[in-house]
Amino acid sequence: MNKILENNSNLTYKVNILENHINFLSKHRGLRESLEYGEFIHSDKTEYNIAFPLSTEAIEKISKNYTMYLPQWVLINEYMKLNCKKAGCLTYMVLTAGKTKWEANEKIIIKKASSLSDIEDFSLVQGRAFCEAEEEFNEWYPWMREKNINNLDDKTQSFYVAYENEKPVAVTLCIYHKNIAGIYAVATMPQHRKKGISTTLIQRAVDDAIRNNMSTITLQTSTESYAHSFYKKLGFEDAFDCSIHKAID
Repeated sequence: MNKILENNSNLTYKVNILENHINFLSKHRGLRESLEYGEFIHSDKTEYNIAFPLSTEAIEKISKNYTMYLPQWVLINEYMKLNCKKAGCLTYMVLTAGKTKWEANEKIIIKKASSLSDIEDFSLVQGRAFCEAEEEFNEWYPWMREKNINNLDDKTQSFYVAYENEKPVAVTLCIYHKNIAGIYAVATMPQHRKKGISTTLIQRAVDDAIRNNMSTITLQTSTESYAHSFYKKLGFEDAFDCSIHKAID
């Protein structure tokens, strides 16, 4: 990813934000490979075979087996128009300076996972929150659980679990990379939503990041989604968009 900065020093900030996300993907979605024309995530889940081209010229070198993530500085060329379809868009956001205090849910106890039991709570909530259909849960929960267990001892990662009446109800993950804290896996059990629990979790992650001297706090979300509006209300601002493209069958 450093290659893109050689003649574009003004992009350093945005590229470092993107790098935090790629770092997350390499730990929780698949294996990373860095080539001269792009960054790749190789996963046993086809949804997460992802390519980040480093330039417009590099797009044609990417296999059709990969979903392409194109940040705004990588422009779509004629090849993309003819051979790919847009599958979505992510907005990368950063927390505005001074916007760090929100109304917390005082009934919630937040624990930073430090044991296998804690990570089991994290994984179960993550699975139930993101996969409400039982068939989907049965497919994805073991996979996410394995990734979480493998990352429990990584000191650059913090797994947070929110408890209500001693039951795990919501989670979030924060990853430190260089001087950037990336917030991921913000998830609340369906029956516990709209109670300020996610806000309380994000507050804890932000407070810890500030204490650890992180200069930037970032996250990404689907553009123009409910979550996008939610994060704006918390004080996160759009940094850049990244369009998602898949090859036409």
